[in-house]
Amino acid sequence: MIEKKVSIIMNCYNGENFLNESLSSVINQNYKNWELIFFDNCSTDKSKYIFKSFKDKRIKYFRSKKKINLGLARKLALSKAKGYYIAFLDVDDVWKKNKLNIQIKYLKKKEVGFSITNSIFFNDKKERYLYNLNRRFKKNFFYNLIKDYFISFDTVIIKKKFLEKLDHSIDKRFNIIHDMDLLIRLSFICEMSYVPLALSKWRMSEESDSYNKFKQIIFEKKIFIKKISKRLKKNKVFLSSKIKFIDIVRRQEILFFLSQKKYFKIFKIIPNLKINYKNLILILVIFLPFKRYIYNNILNLKY
Repeated sequence: MIEKKVSIIMNCYNGENFLNESLSSVINQNYKNWELIFFDNCSTDKSKYIFKSFKDKRIKYFRSKKKINLGLARKLALSKAKGYYIAFLDVDDVWKKNKLNIQIKYLKKKEVGFSITNSIFFNDKKERYLYNLNRRFKKNFFYNLIKDYFISFDTVIIKKKFLEKLDHSIDKRFNIIHDMDLLIRLSFICEMSYVPLALSKWRMSEESDSYNKFKQIIFEKKIFIKKISKRLKKNKVFLSSKIKFIDIVRRQEILFFLSQKKYFKIFKIIPNLKINYKNLILILVIFLPFKRYIYNNILNLKY
């Protein structure tokens, strides 16, 4: 049987530290019919030269004319893709050599539009699984996603034909949550398959601008709520999920304002919170003397 082509989207900005390892994990795949779309977002380090050292006709180099946000960069890279399947890999993450071969088998059913796998989060000191090994997903995958987005984008493979059914692929307004937005919209029109194997490794890094990133996430999620509400205002599943999603965003706002000591803004949000144990704990934390340690640890978590 002829293997269908996989287009692998790799966006890069100053990725020299781990780029060689990441590219090698693609070259070493035992599934051979792929192309790699390498989109350089105006790197100022040696990324271009590391890429050029790989002599493989399947890898293709594109460079942005100016530095742009990641959502737009992914969208432009995606426009170059020729494959039946679309996969994503960042310059500091790696795939196991059988990743494509195994995962594509889970995409055979015609109603399945995309697939995710387990993954390993790692750094120089430790590693852990993204999902509990016994993790199971509810049939209504959309509900899972809107309530608690939990997917590492390097685990995703999408059938391109389902991307083409959307009114747009990646929303260029989103620098951080473009992956969440895309997969939630895909979940409206197709099914998802889960591969209960860790086929990729996601490198954890320290965020020097974690507060700014957290603020940006909140801003983008508010745009997302407005965007998605217009489409699903009569969808009962969405309406129940939306309430929980908004509550999550409000908790994140409180944590952010707590870090900035903007207590007046916190007290304006509190009356709008749902009454549940998570919110009660958060309100108690506001008045604890060691709250700085608590919210610092929360803010350092990947959204």
